[in-house]
Amino acid sequence: MFSRWWPLLLSILFLSGCVSREKEERTHTRKEQPRLLYYSVNSYKQTMQILDNLGYTDEAFKKGMKRIPRVLITHISKRWREQADKIPIETKKSIFLRLLASGALIADEEILQERDKLLNLIAELSKGPISRKDSQWLRHLAIKYKVLKNEKDILTRDKLDELVKRVDIVPPSIVLAQGAIESGWGTSRFAVEGNALFGQWSFSDKALKPKEQRSHLGNYGLATFKTPLDSIRSYLLNLNTHPAYREFRTQRAMMRAHGIPLMGETLVHTLRHYSERGEEYTEDLLKVIRANRLDLVDSAKLESGRPVIIDPEP
Repeated sequence: MFSRWWPLLLSILFLSGCVSREKEERTHTRKEQPRLLYYSVNSYKQTMQILDNLGYTDEAFKKGMKRIPRVLITHISKRWREQADKIPIETKKSIFLRLLASGALIADEEILQERDKLLNLIAELSKGPISRKDSQWLRHLAIKYKVLKNEKDILTRDKLDELVKRVDIVPPSIVLAQGAIESGWGTSRFAVEGNALFGQWSFSDKALKPKEQRSHLGNYGLATFKTPLDSIRSYLLNLNTHPAYREFRTQRAMMRAHGIPLMGETLVHTLRHYSERGEEYTEDLLKVIRANRLDLVDSAKLESGRPVIIDPEP
């Protein structure tokens, strides 16, 4: 995911022991602003300092920030898991939630861009034919969201309506609550070894096998990802496509139709099939949302500034 950004990182800055690199694109007449900031860190305290220096403090987050910086972490370090018991619980939660909130908003923003283009193309279709390029884009989106199985399937009006139901955001409060529970605030073995934050199953040979695998369920494991953001993207696509979460998508569409803001506290009960614990699981999600005031993140937006990349050292 981050490979397209690495060529941008050239010049070096220092921030209290954190190595920061910026890339400036030059023309013959002027210098453009750096496209992003990159920090290599070797402790959670350095990560916390970077967030604080961005104005993304624990206090501001808890009060409900209207604008959240674009901050991404390249991976979850082994040191985070190894030191977890020594880190104050409130500090651990604060760092995890701030990083995940930014990632959730970035992933949701990508979906909203798809949704806006989808709605615009549907409006154009009501007036007449669209370009071949736009038609191909629609079909690829329908395949991605599992409305079509392949390129030969016909994209009917009913399927377009279903696509609109699927291409939509997941309230960040739900993302944060599930990420916290499923990954143990980012300290689980699966989070560290595979950037896996949401306990998504996989039957791939590359999947991480649980220590106590239930043989009657087959040769399953947990999906791994290159980055935490990839894990968020996959999780959102799972909620937007899997039959188990049809109720979630239906209620979300009803809220959209009536102009009701998409809030995690309203939608979280539709996710009881995410865990074998059912209603108890959704009650735990609701407790995490309420205890940490995560509902405030549902109304937050991303800052328009350049992204900040945090790269923990091994």
